[in-house]
Amino acid sequence: MKYNLFYFIQSILIVVLSPLLIGILKKMKAILRGYVGSSILQPYYDLEKLLKKGRIISNRSSFITTIGPIIILGATITTAFFIPVFYTSMEKSIGNLFILMFAFAIVKIFTVLIGLDSSSTFGGMGSSREAFISMMAEPLMLFLITFLYIETKDFNIFHISFINSNIVHFKMEHYIAMVTFIICILAENARIPFDNPETHLELTMMHEAMILDLSGSDLAYVELSSYIKLVVYLIILINCYIPMGIATTLTASALFLGFLIFIIKLLFCLLGIAIIETTFAKSRLFRGAEIFPATIALGIVAITLIYIL
Repeated sequence: MKYNLFYFIQSILIVVLSPLLIGILKKMKAILRGYVGSSILQPYYDLEKLLKKGRIISNRSSFITTIGPIIILGATITTAFFIPVFYTSMEKSIGNLFILMFAFAIVKIFTVLIGLDSSSTFGGMGSSREAFISMMAEPLMLFLITFLYIETKDFNIFHISFINSNIVHFKMEHYIAMVTFIICILAENARIPFDNPETHLELTMMHEAMILDLSGSDLAYVELSSYIKLVVYLIILINCYIPMGIATTLTASALFLGFLIFIIKLLFCLLGIAIIETTFAKSRLFRGAEIFPATIALGIVAITLIYIL
């Protein structure tokens, strides 16, 4: 019971602190570009402003636009309870990787449907592009799940993190799979080079095009879900591929050290995204898609090497 309670507490922290982490990411990008930028609390102010506004729904929209944003937010918050944060154990838990991916699939499906539902030209364009990128990214996720199972003989992300936290030196194939997952994170969260989350140019945007017709609380729910989704993906990266330092016992010293190391690793990941997004430009749609065959090949190499080495 105490394990489940602590899992619940650390997952709630992720939901609450996700806007702050996105604010830190934006601040890092501003500093790298040479200007001050907005406060790291700005995402909270933006969400508060949107929640106070009324909803405007197109008369062409169906029930999908009405219920879609809350389903997206609910599914995304659910994913935060399927992952370890700074504490893990081998106790029985609900962190199955397939259930986690199915929850993300629900988010993707309803986001695409919302883009199509308003009968907007830009919404349809963004939905088709998002579906195209997802079609390329999903086989990559299956390769990564397969790799983690072969490596640890477990589909539970809590157990995977616990097992890998006891490994001092990982083999080469582990780092190859980690690079593959980083590419997947950028694709699934509409980051550069696949999409630019800061642009609203009609001919280039993907994720923003799908939610262009949302407003008020609906837009706040979708924006908050995008914050949580990125943080959850980064936590999966940290706890599956570089889990060294995660707390494995419920002692004050272990939890404090685990939390401190987790924050350092998470900030390092955010800095990596900031460097990528200030160094590279968004690629054309089909040029960006050319990355996936090479990335899938890396996944195959990682799975092959785990049997050879």
